[in-house]
Amino acid sequence: MPSFSNESAGIADLITTCYGGRNRKCAEEFVKSGKPFPEIEAKLLNGQKLQGTATAEEVHNFLLARKRVRGYPLFEKVYQIAFEGLAPGELVKGL
Repeated sequence: MPSFSNESAGIADLITTCYGGRNRKCAEEFVKSGKPFPEIEAKLLNGQKLQGTATAEEVHNFLLARKRVRGYPLFEKVYQIAFEGLAPGELVKGL
């Protein structure tokens, strides 16, 4: 059984990631600048790579191979925003 201190450390890590993680930081820059993620990575991450965009692409390819993309509209929208030029404001429309 996990102790309270372990559980609260996990919550703190989640909060820190949401407010200060590199995926959030780069997503904010993406929305503000409209620049592609490789350019944003080069500018903000000093050689590190984003995990979120790679995961979005992998999930998309997995669903595409199984002809299931339409069954997961949120994943589809995230992919379209990151890689196909869909405006970020369109994320929740039609969900």
